[in-house]
Amino acid sequence: MYAHIYLCYTLHLLILYPFCGYIISLLLLDCLGHEFDSEQTDRVPNISKKNPSVSLEIGCGTGVATIFLATLLAKKSTERVIHHLTDINDNAIRIAMKTANINGLNVDCFDFHHCDLATPLLDSLHEKVDVLIFNPPYVPTSDDEVGSTGIEASWAGGKNGRTVLDRALPQISMLLSRPYGVAFIITIDENNPEEIATIMLQRYQIQVTPVLRRRARNEFLSVLKLSRLLES
Repeated sequence: MYAHIYLCYTLHLLILYPFCGYIISLLLLDCLGHEFDSEQTDRVPNISKKNPSVSLEIGCGTGVATIFLATLLAKKSTERVIHHLTDINDNAIRIAMKTANINGLNVDCFDFHHCDLATPLLDSLHEKVDVLIFNPPYVPTSDDEVGSTGIEASWAGGKNGRTVLDRALPQISMLLSRPYGVAFIITIDENNPEEIATIMLQRYQIQVTPVLRRRARNEFLSVLKLSRLLES
C-alpha cells in the first residue's frame, strides 16, 4: 500500500529514525490506509466521507505519515487539502520538506512550522483540523530530559512517558474540527492509555478507541483514535 512513499535519507534521518521509528511509521500508515483507503469507509460514518480540508501532524519527524495521507486524500477528492506539520527540531522540519518534494507533491499544500507542539496554531486552526497525527515522545524518562530541541526530544517523555503528551491533549481538543475531526496518536503500555481515554472523555467529551497494536522489540505500541462524541 505504501511502497511508493519515498523518504529523504540523510544522516539526520538515520539519527531521527531508528528501528522503532520505522515500525511506528508503518503502524500509522496502516491506520491511515484503513481510514481513508479502505472499502469499509463507504459504510462507516467518519471523516473520510466528509472531504477533509485541513490536517496537522504534531512532531512530524520525516513527515512520512502526512505525505502518505496527502497521497490518499488526493486520490479521493479534487478539493485542496492543507497539511500542517510541526516539529521542535529544525532538522526534522528540513527533512519533512524534502520528503514532500521527492514524492512529487504540491508543496503549496504544505505548511511547515518550527515550534513546540501546535502552540502557535491554536487560534488559526481552532476546531479546523479534520485529521491530526501525533507520535509523541513516549519513553518514560526523568523530567529533566524533556523539552530540549535536540534528538532526545523525539523520545524523552518524562514521568510515565506522558509529560509531553499530557500537554498536547488540551491542544488536540481545541484543534479537532466538529463533528467528525479525528486524531491518531501513538502510545505504549507504560503511558497508561486507559487513563488517557478517561481524561479525554471526562474533560473534553472526546472518545478514544484503540485501533492497532504491535510489538517493536521490547515495546508494545498502540494507535489510539480520538474523535468527538456525536450529539444524538
